Amino acid sequence: MVLKPREINRQSIIAQIQKEENLLSLPQTLAEILKEVEKKDVSAESLCKIIKNDPALTSRILKMSNSTFYQRFSRTTTVQQAVSVLGITTVVCLALSSSVFRPEIIAKEAGISTTDFYTYILSVATACERIAKELSLKASEEAFIIGLLNDIGLLFFLHHYPEEFKKVLSKKSDCKTLAEAERIVFGIDHYEISSLLVHRWKLPETIADSVGLQPSNKTNPHVVKLQYILNLAMLMNEDRFSGFESPLEERLGEISRVSAILTLTKSQLDNISAKLMSGTIEIAEHFGVDIGSVEELLIKANQEIWKAYLTIEHLFKVRQELSQEVLKQEHERGALESKNSSMATLFHYVNNSSMVIYGRSQMMRVNHKSGKKEKVLENLERDLDVIDKSIQKIVAVLEEVKEITTADQVKLAGSTDAINLDEKLTERMSKMSRDQKWFDEAATEKITV
Repeated sequence: MVLKPREINRQSIIAQIQKEENLLSLPQTLAEILKEVEKKDVSAESLCKIIKNDPALTSRILKMSNSTFYQRFSRTTTVQQAVSVLGITTVVCLALSSSVFRPEIIAKEAGISTTDFYTYILSVATACERIAKELSLKASEEAFIIGLLNDIGLLFFLHHYPEEFKKVLSKKSDCKTLAEAERIVFGIDHYEISSLLVHRWKLPETIADSVGLQPSNKTNPHVVKLQYILNLAMLMNEDRFSGFESPLEERLGEISRVSAILTLTKSQLDNISAKLMSGTIEIAEHFGVDIGSVEELLIKANQEIWKAYLTIEHLFKVRQELSQEVLKQEHERGALESKNSSMATLFHYVNNSSMVIYGRSQMMRVNHKSGKKEKVLENLERDLDVIDKSIQKIVAVLEEVKEITTADQVKLAGSTDAINLDEKLTERMSKMSRDQKWFDEAATEKITV
């Protein structure tokens, strides 16, 4: 019997999440904790009994309760104290998070670096917690948990569909984001998977509604704020495991926009960023997660800085070129306006001079037809002078038109020549008068000879 290949699409994946009991091969202890939380009469005491049966989980929870993230006034030494300090919700979420930070849960066929993947998740969670503290949120650990669980949908893909996830990674040239590539391959992205999983495990509504970057619950301002915190934390952490990179300038613009919505200042953002690496390393130690040595993390951070430097240098160069182009266009626009203005003025001069010539010729014709030939001869010298001057002006205008139309626009834009038309025309006409005088004298001298 030949088995049919399993069908992978949005409907089949959602059905799998709704039906399967243990979706991520979770430890027995965690499975019991999740079942216990579903009960209406869940208590801290019943939860502690389950946790105590798992020494590794007990150790992690005690470490977390004594970390700088959660430390209150005194050191906790028992699970009961830890539950009291952290609360049932936080303990459950920490137990869930710590249980999925296992390299063996990620199939090798998926083709991603587990250290890069876990570094990203922990760094986003740390950024969420730091942002929440800067905003003076009472329960900053809630933001931390949301950061931890936001990408749990990725674990689902990596665990259940490693071969198919390789197809997702191969779409870097076709898709702008990892989520977009996932929707092409699976019909659903890991953010929605995260939301479905968290709702399936019946985690508190505030956390369930905030995880996965699904459309915000607009009726709950706290959820909206948590989603903005999560969004900013993700923008501050470029994931290295997937290879999908958003343009730096676009990311910086989004950071500026979201931080403005959260009313975070630049100095607050700098403070969050400065403590991000040390906070991530601390949390990794408490969870017992291998994210590489400090030296390796510094090398990766330096690579990111160098990449950012090259990007900014390129943007600066492009901006310089753009500025020069804009300046050139402004010069050309100014030159064009100057040309248009000059041409309009020159054509006005031509029109006026033409009308003067036409007026004089008509007057001479009227006097001639009416038999006033003496009048024509009497005014002939004066009329010819007027016609000569008008013709000179037309010739001067035509010369000026020729010069303007062949002039370099950039040079013209920075010149006042186009404005001082009267002076230029007067100068041209004076030269023509001098040339005419020389011609008349030369002609008279030749006749005499």
